[in-house]
Formats: sequence, C-alpha cells, structure tokens
Amino acid sequence: MRIFLIFFSFVNTFLYFLVYAYYENILAVFGGANITSGFLGFLKIFMLVIVSFLIGLIVSLLIKFKIEKSFFDWRIALIVGIFPFIFLILSQGTITNYFVVEVFNSNRQVSELIFYFFSRQIVWAMWLGFAIGASVRIAFKKKIKHEKSQELEKLDQFSA
Repeated sequence: MRIFLIFFSFVNTFLYFLVYAYYENILAVFGGANITSGFLGFLKIFMLVIVSFLIGLIVSLLIKFKIEKSFFDWRIALIVGIFPFIFLILSQGTITNYFVVEVFNSNRQVSELIFYFFSRQIVWAMWLGFAIGASVRIAFKKKIKHEKSQELEKLDQFSA
C-alpha cells in the first residue's frame, strides 16, 4: 500500500506540475471565460500548494514511522507552516503597504526590502504545502499470521 501511495503521489505531483508549467497556455484556451484575475492568482497559488503538499506527502511516506494510527501532526504543521502562511497573506500588499507607511514613513529602502521579501509567493506557497504534506502520518500495519490465527481462535471461542 505504501508503494502504491508513493507512486500515486508522484504521478499526481508530476501532473499538477505540468498544469502549473502550462498554466498560461491553459488560460489561453479558456480566454472567453469571465474569471477575475484574483481568482486566477489564487488558483495558481493553490496549485503550487497542492504540488508541494504531494511532495511533502511523498517524503512522509518514504520515512517509515512506527505509529499505530494515521493522523495529522498539527504541531509540526504549525511550527513549520506558520511563517509561510503569514507571508502569503502579507504578500498581497495592502497590509504591508499600510505597515510601511505608518511605521517607516514610506522609506524607499524599507519598502523595497519588504516588497522583494514578500513578493516570492511561489516560495511561500511551496513551503506551506510541503509543511502540510510532511505533517501527514499514515500508519501501515501488517498483520502477522500468528495474530490472524489468534483472532480466529477468539472468534471460535465466542461462537461456541
């Protein structure tokens, strides 16, 4: 099952990466559709998060965790993913522009530094997706024949 999930995640990652790589060409096909530019930007960022989530999931599947039950590790997701999430929100400009004007009095050097730091939405989206994907813990437990036979013996005892 683990190999199937790794293969499936790898294929999905490749397909989403192709969609992201040919994003502009795909939009040209849907040129007549009335879609706002904000939604198209969100869709592009969302596809990057999905691609990097699948990459993080592949890494999580390759590391063989000794766990009994599948779960999502919120602690790791918050520790690793909080900064890219905040930076993605701040990258849109209105909040950061207000901050630069009020605190630094529109200093050109500070505003350029903040602009170039927060304008890397691709980096922040991929970091966030990778953090979420690497926080997924999937348990694969193989039942040993001995355990199966004990379960059958217990069932026989209860039915008799």
